[in-house]
Amino acid sequence: MAKVATNASLPIGSVYWHFESKDLLLAAMIEDSFLRWRTETAERNRPQPGESFEDHVSRIFGSSNSPKYFAADFWRLGVILSVEKSVPEQTARERFLQIRETQREELASWWSTTLPQDLLCHEPDLPKRLSMFTLALQDGNAIAGASGESLDDFRAVLASCLIHIVAQARQSLAQAPEKKKRSRPARSLVA
Repeated sequence: MAKVATNASLPIGSVYWHFESKDLLLAAMIEDSFLRWRTETAERNRPQPGESFEDHVSRIFGSSNSPKYFAADFWRLGVILSVEKSVPEQTARERFLQIRETQREELASWWSTTLPQDLLCHEPDLPKRLSMFTLALQDGNAIAGASGESLDDFRAVLASCLIHIVAQARQSLAQAPEKKKRSRPARSLVA
């Protein structure tokens, strides 16, 4: 709290006036950072006219020119708090876990609107799997980013992995009729 007061050029009593505890201050920081990040990324995540699926995924998840999707302050702080269940900052930890679940749901929804309908019918859980995979990598990236590692290579690899997972699902869909034909029991010629 003393560092916050010093960096804000406020007396420590003023900080405690607004935030009863470090836990509530961290929860407010997570919330504020999340809302700013969400506003920045909402427009960018919409497909551009004529953009292919692969280009769209690469632009959102693989571009080093995009906002720090995987290095947002709320994510780094939240991962640190969520790794340890016995941290004293339980309000901040719980708020991050709520945000993380919201992100999982929003990513699944985004995938549901981005993927072709026939693919969704063939693999209805694909949006959820892709969102969970993305969040798992986002968690790891938050740790890597906090360690000072470059995120540029990671972004390209993430985009490639996501595109590959979808390509595998498309291949499975393309082979689906063949599997049904092969697995169909032979008709009996005896009546």
